[in-house]
Amino acid sequence: MSNPQSSAGVPVVPVAQSGAEIYNKIMQEIEPELTTDQIPLAKEKYKDETPEQKKARGERYAKAMEEYERRYARHMQEQEAQVRSFKLGAIHFVEDKASQNDQQKMRSIESSFSTP
Repeated sequence: MSNPQSSAGVPVVPVAQSGAEIYNKIMQEIEPELTTDQIPLAKEKYKDETPEQKKARGERYAKAMEEYERRYARHMQEQEAQVRSFKLGAIHFVEDKASQNDQQKMRSIESSFSTP
């Protein structure tokens, strides 16, 4: 996985998201009722449900949470890969800059020897 670079060639830092943003992004695709803005509304929404309906909803939510855990683990692996890529890109960028500076200094030294 390569890390994007700015126009100056500097690696771009991966975007950091809050825990709530990550949770909502993943859960929105699985079970929108379990996003942080919808959870507080559940008590009123389901106040008249039967015990059977409540049980079915609980089972649905449990499956949703299992799926969330799988996707969250995948998300974290992707984030770690992006951070590793950024780190390597930053190291290469610094090494390249140092090498360019060293080459310029060497040329300057060499030219001073050849000047009478």
